Amino acid sequence: MHMGFHKKLAGVLGATALAVSGVAANVATAGTAAAAACDHVSASNISNGVVVVVGGATAYKEPASDCTAVMSMAPGHNLNAWCFTVNSHGNQWVRVNEGWIYNGHLALKSGTVKHC
Repeated sequence: MHMGFHKKLAGVLGATALAVSGVAANVATAGTAAAAACDHVSASNISNGVVVVVGGATAYKEPASDCTAVMSMAPGHNLNAWCFTVNSHGNQWVRVNEGWIYNGHLALKSGTVKHC
């Protein structure tokens, strides 16, 4: 029970709720990496892709989990994908109306998603 609560609390606080490998490394370098990762990334709605949330996801202001969390979404939520980018950590993120979502939490439902 206690661990489940801790995991939920971490998600609420936005403390790297994504199950990404190398979390310890990200935390250790957050001071330097966060600034670069959270720089504004230009994105336009240039794709016709529709993606679906797999296993739950959090949308962020910029394409990195170090950045400000905007909202979380339940599995099965369909989103219009604008475009994708690769952040400074080498991870692919997709821009949707609600913000940026890590690609590992999405599946392409239809159409294509172009590079931003």
